Parts: sequence; structure tokens; C-alpha cells
Amino acid sequence: MVRVAHGQVSARVLAGTAGRGTDPEVDKAISAALAASAKNTTEHAFAVDSLVQTLAPFCEHVDADPKPFSLALPNLWHLASDVHGVLREEASVLDLAAALHPTAAVAGTPRLEAQQLLAELEPFDRGRYAGPVGWIGADGDGEWAIALRGAQIEAADASGLRSIRAFAGCGIVAGSEPDAELAETELKFSPIREALS
Repeated sequence: MVRVAHGQVSARVLAGTAGRGTDPEVDKAISAALAASAKNTTEHAFAVDSLVQTLAPFCEHVDADPKPFSLALPNLWHLASDVHGVLREEASVLDLAAALHPTAAVAGTPRLEAQQLLAELEPFDRGRYAGPVGWIGADGDGEWAIALRGAQIEAADASGLRSIRAFAGCGIVAGSEPDAELAETELKFSPIREALS
């Protein structure tokens, strides 16, 4: 989500996703298609713009990569953009984490209106999903990430059984197709399923 080191602010926005290919040629084509996708680049731009606007009051200046790059992870591609700034003297990494949470990538944009709509429409509490996880040092440096993909193992019930609640999600924007978004969410669940099996 955000890092501060010696007054320098950095963040990497990940929004826009595609599965990896089965061979190098297919993989390269998938990466190129992701970068050319109007739906994914729009989703990514929403997330970058929201982050830059949220950081601006806390920074002397903020700038973002002009164009996203494709970031390869073991099971998927993400569109990624790096954001940099210089922290104002009176601000802290905790101020940044508090202002950014929840990010537009998980709450929507405009953020306050999207949060109100989610509160009305979602039939469950997200719990720890998308919460900030991080650290802060005595010198004020720190780093906060978003707990996007993970699971929580509940305490045993009366019969001794324990339940596991796992979360992953995707960004819904104009042009999103429900079947494709479901497939993306299932892809994001893969590492969780593998870790628990």
C-alpha cells in the first residue's frame, strides 16, 4: 500500500489481472493483451488516481508512472504502477495508511460513496480482508500492505471442528464480465488453496 523511508514515499499500485500462460509465447501474449485491455487499464487508472489524490495532502509532491507495466507473479500478471513522493515534515506513515485504507482498489471510487454502497449491498463483514498490515520504526519509517489474499482459521467449535474463511476479490468497472471476474477471483484463490491443501 505505502512505504516511507527517510521521508521518501513509495507505493506500487496493482490493479488489472490476467492468468499466466502455459508456455513463454502464450505468457507473453497474455501480458500484452492485459496491457492493451481498456477494461483493465481503466481499472488500474482509477486505483492510481485515487492513491495519488489521497497521498497529495501529505506530500510535498507526488508522481506516478505515466503508463503501467506488467508485473509477473507465479500464477498471474498484474498491471503495476510505481508512485513516489516526498513526505511533509508533519505527516507520518501512519497518517498515510489511515488515509489510504480502504484503497479504491478494494472499496471502489469515489471511495466514500462506494463504501456506503458496499455497506448496503454486501451481506457480510469483510473482517480482516483488505486490512492494512505493516510496521513502523522508531525513526518514523514504515511500510503498510493490503491483506488482499489470505485466510483466517477460526477457533474450534463445540465438536472440535475449525472453519477457514478465505478472501480474494476483483475490481468491477464498466466493461467487466461476470464470468471473467469470477475466473479472476478463483485464480487469486489458487495460492490460498495450495497453502491449505
